[in-house]
Amino acid sequence: MRRRPWRRTFFVDLFLLLFIVPLVLFVLRVAFTGGDAEVRVKRSAELPLRFSSDGGFKILQVADMHYGNGLVTRCRDVLPTEAARCSDLNSTLFLKRMIEAEKPDLIAFTGDNIFGASATDAAESLFKVFRPAMESRTPWAAILGNHDQESTMTREELMSFISLMDYSVSQVNPSGFVVDGYGNYDIRVHGAWGSGLANTSVLNLYFLDSGDRVMVSGVRTYGWIRDSQLTWLHTISEELQVSSSGTFILPYPHSRGS
Repeated sequence: MRRRPWRRTFFVDLFLLLFIVPLVLFVLRVAFTGGDAEVRVKRSAELPLRFSSDGGFKILQVADMHYGNGLVTRCRDVLPTEAARCSDLNSTLFLKRMIEAEKPDLIAFTGDNIFGASATDAAESLFKVFRPAMESRTPWAAILGNHDQESTMTREELMSFISLMDYSVSQVNPSGFVVDGYGNYDIRVHGAWGSGLANTSVLNLYFLDSGDRVMVSGVRTYGWIRDSQLTWLHTISEELQVSSSGTFILPYPHSRGS
């Protein structure tokens, strides 16, 4: 007796569509992304940065946030009556208020963005630190202090991660140069649209990695700017002054968190 050939029925097709296919897609997603949110393209700031028509360019500098784990990280050096309700969230709220009030053209985070021992997950803490800047869609740049790498990421990993965040104009290091540290880069600010300097960098901001802690003659101290970094800075500055046909280029002094 010959068997009749098996035929897929409507119900089999429905079962495959509703249960099997979604299950396969879910397994593949977990395998390739670890179950995290869907991968998406970085939201980039509009470059180059430039002065406004009234000649203004406002920078909001944020230093030594020393961010930990958010709500559970209590404030230090506050009055006993304030300690119970003071946490990292106070810093977040203050930064949001400053961005709304000042409406900066660039936010510069200048070191010790997170505080090593208090940040159990460096990536998560970095997202919390920079979230107000990202939500405002304001271009922002960051460098490292001596505490950032004391959590779960190296200085190179930190700068790579920061450079990939929304609206960040940070870089790991300049291309074509070998320099000490991580987070050495420059940001060029052009003249206003419609002006004779619209295609020229009239303000150049230099960000330099001043390092971590080091031992000098048996004494533990802070790092410093190295010769390779100064060589890069001088080279870029001279090239910009030549290309701008005599336009003065103002270097932005680097400030490191303590």
